Amino acid sequence: MQDAENLTKLLTHLDPAAFRQVMIEEFGSELPETNSKDSKKAQREVLQAAMEALPFAIRQHMEEFAEKIIMLTDGPGQDVVDGFRDGIFDEGDRKTFDALRNQYERSVWLSQHAEELFKEALDARQADVFRQSSTCYSGYIGPKNHSVADDATTQSAFHDIVAEQLDCPRDDVAIQIFKRIRPDTKTGEDVALYQVSIHHNRPPETVDCVQKSELVSQEIIRAVSAHITYEPANGHLEVLSRDPVGRETLACLFADHLLQSPISGEKIPIKQYDYQCLAAPRIFDLSEENVGSVKVTELGYSVGNRFLTVKVLAKDPDDIYRASKTLVSPSFDFRQHPLTSARLSIRVKKVGKERARTIGVFLRDDNRCNIKTKREKDRVLCDRLLEKWGLVKEIGVDAGYALAA
Repeated sequence: MQDAENLTKLLTHLDPAAFRQVMIEEFGSELPETNSKDSKKAQREVLQAAMEALPFAIRQHMEEFAEKIIMLTDGPGQDVVDGFRDGIFDEGDRKTFDALRNQYERSVWLSQHAEELFKEALDARQADVFRQSSTCYSGYIGPKNHSVADDATTQSAFHDIVAEQLDCPRDDVAIQIFKRIRPDTKTGEDVALYQVSIHHNRPPETVDCVQKSELVSQEIIRAVSAHITYEPANGHLEVLSRDPVGRETLACLFADHLLQSPISGEKIPIKQYDYQCLAAPRIFDLSEENVGSVKVTELGYSVGNRFLTVKVLAKDPDDIYRASKTLVSPSFDFRQHPLTSARLSIRVKKVGKERARTIGVFLRDDNRCNIKTKREKDRVLCDRLLEKWGLVKEIGVDAGYALAA
């Protein structure tokens, strides 16, 4: 199935009988039963042939479903799923989930048994992709404490001007405006957040597919999306879009028409993660935080063109600095090498119905961090803690830190 890369990948990694059951439950498609005595390869070939015989439109929907599943199976995707595991409040379901043998089965299980968690996890994974790449994300300083105009006339005019800007018919543009509450990164208090999602159709594409052993061409139309978020409390206006040229234009259109107050064009400084300070033992300030302990459990470092990683368990009686002297050499010191990655294990205390849990924070490169993949509460907590500990800085701003005595 050359036109269904993700569907093919999902078929390869799931048990054939489980794959067939998922497709029947999701799409009602009558796929043939396979003989469990046959090899997995032979069973998959039967299912693949049956799907190739389906109408292209149905297979396209299957491919879109499979793409969502696959998004939660790579490294960052697994971080997301692990972060949302605590959202499975039923102990029996959690045991069933933990017993699944691979990330593909876990992703499918979430989609079928915890649909809301699956959607949140998918949103978090997509946000992680956007915010870790300057090719997808731009932030601007907008006016503070404004409300988004909600009257039909203003929103209709905004719809018209966006369609004009995108150079496509009005009916090919869909605009959704939401207002939701989320915790503030610094205080944890609830703040209002507006989100505007703009979807528009791209020009038709021609793709090849096989029907009745003949190669035929079919025309499909794909939609692309951009997302604008506005936080009145600080005036931050963020645009997530794969079109770098159009991001500032969308920000201006939003401010001019829905906030009815222009922006200056000043951008939100990009943040970097300054984990080089973790090369030495240090004190983590836990005052006024619902955190029991913090431990550095992994540090990667480079020696010339070679890279090494030292890991310890969170329950290891030694810290990573003492352990490295045993693992590498008695004179080893991380401060003698550039760090390439770091992992923190943050143990959160039990509060109310929230269970005690451990949050793993992984930092790598200049601005890559897995906290965007966490649940909203955990993301806000980690954002606040990393800033508190001097591990986050704006470009050009030095962050201080305290060494252990």
